[in-house]
Amino acid sequence: MNTPLHLAVWLDHRTARLLTLSRQGVTEQVIHNENAGATGHVHHHSGTVGSGHAAMDRMFLEKISQGIGEAAEILILGPVEARSALEAFLKQHDRQQSIRIVGVEALDHSGAAEIAAFAERFFNSIDRLRPALN
Repeated sequence: MNTPLHLAVWLDHRTARLLTLSRQGVTEQVIHNENAGATGHVHHHSGTVGSGHAAMDRMFLEKISQGIGEAAEILILGPVEARSALEAFLKQHDRQQSIRIVGVEALDHSGAAEIAAFAERFFNSIDRLRPALN
């Protein structure tokens, strides 16, 4: 099996969309957080300590890490809490994947076509800044 060069991960607290970008096109894998109802988004209430947001579900983050696999370059997209949680999880639990993160960017809830277009622009811009990979 070929290792994907470019992989974009868009996630929020309920869903992760993993898009592999290749010369053959874009393939998408969707991962759902089965525990989103129990650990989902919690709004901050006045007078409470902390951010008021529930932590991302560890099993959900593990499934995303498994879906990322051996991708050579990883772009993480989505709301700040979600993308930060995935980046921190990978740094703590999968050093090999974390060193392949080439960007962590904000992107509102989007469909596969919008995510792919954003990721293609991002990867094209960084590809122009370095010599071609062999």
